[in-house]
Amino acid sequence: MNINTILQKAWKILLNYRTLWLLGTILALVGASTIYLGPWSDQDNNDQWTKIKLTNTTTLQVPGADMTIDLTAPGGIRIITQDGTSWNEFRDLVDQVNRQVSIKLWPILIEFAVILASLLLLSVIARYVAETAVIRMVGDSEETGKQLDVLEGLRKGLSFRAWRLFLIDLIVGVLVILAFIVVLGLAVAPVLLAIRGHEAIIIAAGVGTFGLLVLSGYLWLAASGILSLVMQPIKRACVLDDQGVVAAFRQGLMLTKRHLKDVGLLWLIWMCIRLLWVPLGVLMVILLVPVFLLTTLAGVALGSVLAALMAAITSLLMGGATPWIMGALVGVPIFIVVMASPMLFISGLVEVYKSSIWTLAYRDLRAMESSVQVPVSQLPLVTTHSPVN
Repeated sequence: MNINTILQKAWKILLNYRTLWLLGTILALVGASTIYLGPWSDQDNNDQWTKIKLTNTTTLQVPGADMTIDLTAPGGIRIITQDGTSWNEFRDLVDQVNRQVSIKLWPILIEFAVILASLLLLSVIARYVAETAVIRMVGDSEETGKQLDVLEGLRKGLSFRAWRLFLIDLIVGVLVILAFIVVLGLAVAPVLLAIRGHEAIIIAAGVGTFGLLVLSGYLWLAASGILSLVMQPIKRACVLDDQGVVAAFRQGLMLTKRHLKDVGLLWLIWMCIRLLWVPLGVLMVILLVPVFLLTTLAGVALGSVLAALMAAITSLLMGGATPWIMGALVGVPIFIVVMASPMLFISGLVEVYKSSIWTLAYRDLRAMESSVQVPVSQLPLVTTHSPVN
């Protein structure tokens, strides 16, 4: 497998196959990624800790949000946030605001739940349809040399292959969550077992738990890297070869095992590209500041119109500040998407390039395996009989 050729060909596809740009933007919007980085990978600030107060002199710290969970409070468990506000104080504040401002909480909560469920459902459908469409469009383009339009590409994505991709990610996600629960349970078990013991035992158990959590974090990162290595061949086996879920796992794993050097090298190159994208992304944001100003104004305009429309409709049924809050729940997501559209577009190009690289690599590896040297067939020996004199 010639990785340099694959990278160049994927770059040409990115530049010339413009239909993929829209699908890539959808992938960027719904956060498509096959790199599983564990439960704490999205923490931008490693100094944030969740403090669990076990006794008056013993406090356990674990990575998480900056808050304190006090297990020794007289009234039961007390949660204290970063600014010192406890959960009870926050609830009292909400009650006070509710008394002063006419707000009906249940319609707001119902609308929030409906919007959240709708966005989740649409994002899942959009992700797997777009991901399937991009893989199939690149594969078909390599076979036929033709480029599809958006509708033809979406028809490629709206298939049972997209459903199987979802099942593959679902199975992996469930296994990852179960593994995390088991690892976390084993790490926290010493503290839970020693919580009623002597204070020195609790301290020793806390230190041991912290060490186990750190070790499990490193193990989690290693497992995430291995998982991200094998997921790309598995998904291509499902989409390009139309394999079922179990067959895709088996074929993708076996292909990775037989060509571990090629797949591993391509994975390392892609990780380097992702690392380079971090400073390049910051530079792109700086260069696109004028564009962001325009999209921010467009987002404010569009979001305000939709928010006002929602508020006008709900004001027919209820009064006070409730319609405006319900309108804001509709307008804010629209504002965020429109404002961030330039960066979503650029991130979508990165998604298309990544998908094209792995699709081309998978096709090359499959071609290498299917090319069988056919031995030259020998002509059968013909016995010649000499004429009898």
